Amino acid sequence: MRIQLLFWTLPLIALSSFGQDRKDLTISLAGGFLNSPYYEKAHAKGFYSFDFDYHLSKRHLLAVNYFAGKHTYYDDVLSNDPGMVSRPDGTNSDAEYRTFSVLYRYKLIDNTVMSLVPAAGLGIMTHTREYPYSEANKSYPAISSWTDLVFPVNLDINFKFCKNWQAGLRTGFLIHPDYPILALHAGPKLSYIIK
Repeated sequence: MRIQLLFWTLPLIALSSFGQDRKDLTISLAGGFLNSPYYEKAHAKGFYSFDFDYHLSKRHLLAVNYFAGKHTYYDDVLSNDPGMVSRPDGTNSDAEYRTFSVLYRYKLIDNTVMSLVPAAGLGIMTHTREYPYSEANKSYPAISSWTDLVFPVNLDINFKFCKNWQAGLRTGFLIHPDYPILALHAGPKLSYIIK
């Protein structure tokens, strides 16, 4: 499904660019902390994000994004042995997120010093949970995984420090149809603009 989405999305972007003047492409890398309000006793861990932004016009951008991150939490739902707490912070499980998405970005503020860019989109997320499980007097980590539709929402603040380089902050969250807000993330971002 992901390959098929990529297969159809990239040619559409390429075909739309033939009728336009030369446009910029921005490549970005972000990383930081990720946590979830949905899970009990969740503790933040890291995330990283990689983006390609195609500038449709001065303020409108179309982005392709890969996002991955994880956090720890206390599982007493899937686990049949929740009392097996193996970490000092009181958690016993890991939650991991991997998304591939297409986002629309709009530059609310865009001047020579900074830009403020909210984004929203549609993506495919694989969510994996590892939790303690006991069977026949043996305890082991069990893994549960599912893939579904997700709606990423981001806000970027970028500061231009060189002709083609920007540094800033990315913050955002993932909305899943079955959960209100599944994951919150924030961290620094570095971008290079190809003119």
